[in-house]
Amino acid sequence: EAIRARLDAVECLYRNQRTLEKLRACLGNCLDLERLASRVAMEKAHAKDLLGVKVSLDTIREASLLLGPEARTIPELDFRLGPEVEEELRSVSDLIGRAIQDEPSVLLTEGNLIRPGFDAELDSLRDLRDSSRSVLESYLEEERAATGIQNLRIRYNRILGYYLEVTKGALSQVPGHFIRRQSLSTGERYTTDRLADLESRINGAQEKIVELERERFLEVRAAVRGSVPRLLEAARACARVDCLASFAYTATARGYTRPEVDDSGVLRISEGRHPVVEAHMAGGDFVPNDTRLDSGGVSFALITGHNMAGKSTYLRQTALIVLMAQAGSFVPAGEARIGVVDRIFCRVGAQDNLARGESTFLVEMHETAYILNNAGPRSLVIMDEVGRGTGTLDGLAIAWAAAEYLLDALGCRTLFATHYHELTALDHPKMVNRSLSVQETAGEVVFLKRVVEGPAAGSYGLHVAGLAGIPPAVLARARQVRENLARKERDLPAAVASPRPPAQAALFSNEELVLEELRSLDPDRITPLEALTRLAKLKKLL
Repeated sequence: EAIRARLDAVECLYRNQRTLEKLRACLGNCLDLERLASRVAMEKAHAKDLLGVKVSLDTIREASLLLGPEARTIPELDFRLGPEVEEELRSVSDLIGRAIQDEPSVLLTEGNLIRPGFDAELDSLRDLRDSSRSVLESYLEEERAATGIQNLRIRYNRILGYYLEVTKGALSQVPGHFIRRQSLSTGERYTTDRLADLESRINGAQEKIVELERERFLEVRAAVRGSVPRLLEAARACARVDCLASFAYTATARGYTRPEVDDSGVLRISEGRHPVVEAHMAGGDFVPNDTRLDSGGVSFALITGHNMAGKSTYLRQTALIVLMAQAGSFVPAGEARIGVVDRIFCRVGAQDNLARGESTFLVEMHETAYILNNAGPRSLVIMDEVGRGTGTLDGLAIAWAAAEYLLDALGCRTLFATHYHELTALDHPKMVNRSLSVQETAGEVVFLKRVVEGPAAGSYGLHVAGLAGIPPAVLARARQVRENLARKERDLPAAVASPRPPAQAALFSNEELVLEELRSLDPDRITPLEALTRLAKLKKLL
């Protein structure tokens, strides 16, 4: 039901392309709200992070208004989080909008964080910093009016700082609150408590502004931190709708179709395509293929084919289509019916693990063992070239036994690709042989990439080697060796194929081993008990 709900949401957006286009454009402005909320929670968010929170919340609110009445009836497309949550998030957005500058600093020691009008004390300090000359002129006019000294001046030097200068002719008008600082031949220099306070405020305004902005920013961040759980709710809602919108857009751009997902054991894909490989090819160049499996019927497809025929692509595309369908996405196929799988197991590729001292074959066996020990009846198993990393006989035996175990013990839907053509002789009512077709004309091989019924005729490995640039002399010799080996294989007597071949003759006889053991003994260096033990061992050999 959850998968169908997602598919319904994707289909709704798919059928409303104008809404989808507007929604994607809007959501493109949304930042990683979950990450931003985490930074806020850990008290690591700077001012631009808070602006990112505001932009994301505003974007989510705008996106929710783009969805029409039909979309709002689909739970997966519903942005609404409840009146209380939405009101809290709106308050968070408004607080950040009122408090934080449009282009703030990312450092707390530079200022330029808090917007004008948010804090009265901060605005006063900024006015003082930005208009110190007008503040001093205003104070000077007050003193001129109070004292009647019209030629009173405010001067500044680095020793006295700001001071009031009075000429000798006006000394009689100097009031009592003037404090003499320096006497000159032309007059006197004074200061006042008010002037000293203005000087202190002017000189320390910038430092106070930086500190006060830091305090106010931390207060705003703490307030936002209290709403982190709500921010995460909004982030999840936005991520869900964004994912579904991406599914709908991809379905539109790539021509995907809605799959039918049910509880059956059926896996039926018509004209399936590999979503990644197809995207890197010209339109229409990818050759689609069908897949038919049923855990209640034919559940195991043995895929044989030539090198470069497309076996691995076919296996991978089937797994990806199932994965996409169960994620709620449309799939690259003409039609698809997917019985829900509980897990997808893949044994593909060849790689070693040098750090852990594991060879390619050991890694392959680890992966195979994990699949055989953990897969269940509702699993989908994709296995490619099991057993190729060791000797032919051992590899074939492992692949054969693994195939029988998947058929008899597990019964899960399986695609099993191999170059061991001997496996096609495996006879089981739940197994079918399929292969990738090849067209050969006048010695030239064309890989048709089409899955057909029946096993492949050969591997065409020498042809692929030629395409890779192997020297002609090496290829010619390889053909001779292949023909010789094929002739010997046909001429082998039936006795060679007996299930229990004769044991290999021992390299040394028991008598020779006993003599060698006696020659190596040093009687002076062994105890009586050890001598008796050695003697008993040699007696058993004879």
